Amino acid sequence: MKKISVIILVISMIGGAAYLLWEFALKPEPPRKVFVTAMLDNRCELDENTFAVEVYETGAKSVFKNGVAHIYALSDQQLRLTTNPAYPGVTYDGSLEPVTPSITLTSYCDVSERMMNIFNSMNKTFQ
Repeated sequence: MKKISVIILVISMIGGAAYLLWEFALKPEPPRKVFVTAMLDNRCELDENTFAVEVYETGAKSVFKNGVAHIYALSDQQLRLTTNPAYPGVTYDGSLEPVTPSITLTSYCDVSERMMNIFNSMNKTFQ
């Protein structure tokens, strides 16, 4: 009878420790709302008003004014540089970037964005 009560006590302690470990160390934090200030590094011949920042998951957009755009996004979402909806004849889709309170998005028009990302990745690999 004493063995059973010791086993139950040990199992209870392990369960309690596992619960505390989950609650205070391993439990993922829920996404939080972030006010993003996006700056444009315009390396295109296009006017900066041609560009906008987009929250990829929701499609919400904010246009650049004087090289700066502001938008709200959740911390687990992604941003990308895209075109201002006011210019339907222009298409630009940048690479996805994680949400941070301050970010600089660069536009490349002479070489495709995909090629620039490949070159940047290779440069980081061989440093």
